[in-house]
Amino acid sequence: MRKYFGLLLKLALVGCAVLIFYVIYLDSVVTKRFTEARYEAPALLYSRALELRPDYGIRRDEVVRELGALDYRETRYARNPGEFQQQGTQLLLFRRAFDFPDRYEHGQRVRLTFDQQGMLSDLVAWPSQEPVDAIRLEPQLIGRFASDNNEDRLLVGLEQVPVLMQQTLLLVEDREFYHHRGVRPSSILRAAVANIRAGRTVQGGSTITQQLVKNMFLTMDQHLTRKINEAIMALSLDYRFSKDEILEAYFNEVFFGQDRGHAIHGVGLGSQFYFGKAPEDLTPPEIAQLIGMIRGPSLYNPYRNPERAQDRRDFVLRLMYSHDLISQTQYLAALEAPVVTRQNYRLVAHSRPDYVDLVQQELRRLIPGRAWQETGLRVFTYFDPYLQAQAQHGMTQRMQEFPDQDMQTAVVISDYRDGTVRALIGGRTPVNAGFNRAFQARRQIGSLMKPLVYTLALEDSQRYSLGSILYDEPLSMRNERGQLWEPKNFDDEFLGPVSLLKSWVDSRNIPAIQVAQEIEPTRLRDHLYGLGMTGSIHAFPSLALGTIELSPLQVNHLYSYIANHGVAYAPTTIAGITTHRGDHLYVREPRAITGFSPEAAYLARYASHGVVQEGTGRSMHRIMGPEATGVGGKTGSTNDLRDSWFVSFDERYVMTTWMGRDDNQPIGLTGSRGALITAATIWRETGVVPLNLSMPEGVAMGHWNKFTGTLVAPGCNDTVQLPGIGVNDRELTPCRDVDPEQDATPEDRERRPWWRRVFGD
Repeated sequence: MRKYFGLLLKLALVGCAVLIFYVIYLDSVVTKRFTEARYEAPALLYSRALELRPDYGIRRDEVVRELGALDYRETRYARNPGEFQQQGTQLLLFRRAFDFPDRYEHGQRVRLTFDQQGMLSDLVAWPSQEPVDAIRLEPQLIGRFASDNNEDRLLVGLEQVPVLMQQTLLLVEDREFYHHRGVRPSSILRAAVANIRAGRTVQGGSTITQQLVKNMFLTMDQHLTRKINEAIMALSLDYRFSKDEILEAYFNEVFFGQDRGHAIHGVGLGSQFYFGKAPEDLTPPEIAQLIGMIRGPSLYNPYRNPERAQDRRDFVLRLMYSHDLISQTQYLAALEAPVVTRQNYRLVAHSRPDYVDLVQQELRRLIPGRAWQETGLRVFTYFDPYLQAQAQHGMTQRMQEFPDQDMQTAVVISDYRDGTVRALIGGRTPVNAGFNRAFQARRQIGSLMKPLVYTLALEDSQRYSLGSILYDEPLSMRNERGQLWEPKNFDDEFLGPVSLLKSWVDSRNIPAIQVAQEIEPTRLRDHLYGLGMTGSIHAFPSLALGTIELSPLQVNHLYSYIANHGVAYAPTTIAGITTHRGDHLYVREPRAITGFSPEAAYLARYASHGVVQEGTGRSMHRIMGPEATGVGGKTGSTNDLRDSWFVSFDERYVMTTWMGRDDNQPIGLTGSRGALITAATIWRETGVVPLNLSMPEGVAMGHWNKFTGTLVAPGCNDTVQLPGIGVNDRELTPCRDVDPEQDATPEDRERRPWWRRVFGD
């Protein structure tokens, strides 16, 4: 017996040692995970925040549409956050609180007044009626970059979880939470007895700490080993960390169901998924519903099982009322509340837009690596969901005319006033993270280069003006390979002397080449680099005809200099980035780049307007009607009609449209017959804010001789009135019968062919 007793003692000591080492191992697992990598959280993407400002031209239907997308409810009094009331020309709104990337804004009750045209005219706080300059509605959730475990959550601090929600959770799941050590043996025993009597699992004895351990570290298996591990790890967790830390972790880990293959974890995203609001804005019935779902997210899903979900919610409400967490008035009102308040049963209402690809590229540059999963990201973009939908609808209408699926398209729309990309289409069908032509395809831009050539030339106001005479005539020169190059116009005709403006609006090739040669291709190339263009740019004579290869996004940036009075910003999609807790990681600070003088840029704006009114873009009037008078632009085509381009802008947006084939085969469409029609169709959907063509200081109307391009005094014959730089400071040629040969400069005479010098014009 002494021998067997000694053996048992040794085995017991070995077992204790093994158990101790096993407990130490489990403790290290819990401590390491809970300290260093507690969660894996996604990057959540938000749209632009609609700013309500009386001087912004905000329409009533636009506001109501946005409120619907944000799951605001129309009620009788708009007394709670997330509610609004319409009455006559006024709209009473209780804006929810939101943590924007630049600052946190509390919930605010305001009254909006609209004029007879339905435009926002007045904004005041309610009921104080103090004037309010502007308020922002919270942005829409447009997408997410999932974490490696494919779980979705929005991390929140315990201070963001309503006290009522904390109390209800403890009431339903673990009433002794703050008094036990992570495990309650009495509860386990009581549950075991109940289960034995029922012959199946009808009751759980797990504490909140045990549930957290099971969700974070273990599987859902019901075998004894898992239960033992759960108990040991719960004791370790309770010993190592405070009750509030454990409770906060539980609120961020609890499972609330699935959204298209993504697991919804935590009350932050759960409240957004089911009610479209932050946890701090939840009402008592909404709190009861979420807490009730913890026992069975699928069983009590309000979208799939509304009756069962309501029964469970009402049961939790009764507990809340019987334990004095809510008043009788609150209880009765909560019983009448609908189970489903959010109409869209998807976390992200819209399908993944092509825009997200550009966001992802920019995000990788700003926040490299995957360490951000520990804190999660909130990425605030400039994406406009409605502008995107309108552009998508217009593009789809247009592409129905081309059943050949090899015909592709791309569209980029940006607000050139601040360089923010607002909408983007990467192909005729959603690219779904594939080849996005809007910023990944680089194609020759053709005639889109000519306005850049002319604008650079117009910087020299003593030499060039819109009235300057250029010569559209046969041209021969040696190219970079030493071969004879004889460029032609698209129509294979030569018009002879033409003004710079007519060369621009009619997109003549020869005059553009001549001007580029005079300002020097190397200077043109260097200027393009200065404007932010990248890639290989060769300073060859053919550069004037757009042999440079750019993406639609780069083209959009290039034309922003013309649209925005000579100044542009690097194109961007991201306004700011924070962690889920609100820690600021990045806030955009716009930096303007000056590409042209305001005076030269104005002349470019004026000429671009002429392209649509009387030049290669005039067919926009047939599609858009009178609205086309408010748009400027430029068509572009490349050799063998492989690419069709059109860039257009109003007083707000610049839009680049492209059509072509990925294999670079000809499509047989010029810019005016291809991409222009796509752009006009989209403009018809979005509406136009007409161009303001008022002249800046330093530009004035002048009279220019039609034959010589000379600035002459008012009242002379054969003149055209055009804006020019420094007109009021220049000496005017007196009125007389203009002799083109007499008024021409010696350089002009020398440049003309011999037959013009002999016989005149």
